[in-house]
Amino acid sequence: MSEVRLDDACDSTGKAELSTGWPVLLAATLGCGAGLSSLPFYSLGTFIAPLQQEFGWARGEISASFLYLTLTLALTAPALGWLLDRIGPRKIAMVAIPCFAAVLFAMSRFDGPLVAFHSLFAIAALAGGGTCPILYTRAVNARFHKVRGLALGITLAGMGIAAIVLPPLLSVIIAEHGWRTGYLLLACLALVPWLFVITAFRNTAVEARPKPAQRRAVLTGALTSRIFWTIALGFAAIAIAVSALVVHMVPLLRDAGLPPLQAATVASFTGFGVLLGRLVIGWLIDRFFAPHVAAIVFTLTAVGCLLLVYGGPLAAPFAAFLIGFSLGAEVDLISYLTARYFGMSAYGVLYALIYACFIVGASIGPVLAGSIFDMTGNYSLAIWTVIGLLLTGAGAALTLPRFEASPVKLNLFPDAIES
Repeated sequence: MSEVRLDDACDSTGKAELSTGWPVLLAATLGCGAGLSSLPFYSLGTFIAPLQQEFGWARGEISASFLYLTLTLALTAPALGWLLDRIGPRKIAMVAIPCFAAVLFAMSRFDGPLVAFHSLFAIAALAGGGTCPILYTRAVNARFHKVRGLALGITLAGMGIAAIVLPPLLSVIIAEHGWRTGYLLLACLALVPWLFVITAFRNTAVEARPKPAQRRAVLTGALTSRIFWTIALGFAAIAIAVSALVVHMVPLLRDAGLPPLQAATVASFTGFGVLLGRLVIGWLIDRFFAPHVAAIVFTLTAVGCLLLVYGGPLAAPFAAFLIGFSLGAEVDLISYLTARYFGMSAYGVLYALIYACFIVGASIGPVLAGSIFDMTGNYSLAIWTVIGLLLTGAGAALTLPRFEASPVKLNLFPDAIES
């Protein structure tokens, strides 16, 4: 990590950005914490046992719910990014937030076959796709330049707060009132960002829109570059690894002998890792070369997974923290790298495409781990698979060129390097 940014994140310009841009930052943080990529993901592990008990579904079948959500979002994300580049985040959020809450409410009333349960997750992606980080990171990237990494870290720390709060909170709610009340609580939480987003995003600056020919040139140049596909596939591998353990952390610990509430409490250490990871990594990438930061973090997470193999339940809190720290690096690094390598003129579409690869990986991970458990009766093979994927992602990050040495030319991406 040898590249030091010339623009110090703590200089007067950076402080001015934070002092004037905090309403956008607050709204985006709340939106990420209570959005489509947060509430269903961090809650699913807590719902596995009660759903299995009531309906008799296997863990792999329940975990597949998130697969339907993410595959639907992956298919619709490019269209969402295209729309976002043209009408901005505020109008999309005004509709998407209440629609997402309505689907969560429908889940609280659910009483039907497995295919219907899976369908609700797919509908959540269609109705609430505008509550995912594609929207919020675009608003933040457009507003912040000198402290972009830190601002993205703060924004996505909202997901870390959800990861901390949801497992123990839902465990108590489900134990006392049942899983339906748990989904009702999620529906209420999904509505929290609505007023903040409508108010703060009203005055969000809209950058000059490029001509269609320029936009096409940007997209063609990006999609034919090695940089784009290294980011997309490398982070997809990381997503498979981390999502597998996040979703299955609670049942993994319960199988190891921990009672439900204690297992959920240990799993919440993932959230502390996500929260700290967002902030620390955001601060680091404003100062050091971002791909090197990513490689180090993913390697440390692989070491944390070894603790689950050899350390057992006693090492689980530290392992959960490192897994969360890695998860804290993913989405903000994707956003940062997209803006730095390719600029903002086609950010919505390019980020959406990379994010689609990422969420497909995130959807595969829980199903893969659940299926391995169903076949072997334990999570040992799944953990070793996760370790291999983490090291693969770290190696991919190390192959990315420096921003100023990138084969992507500045005349094609005029706003890629200046920020």
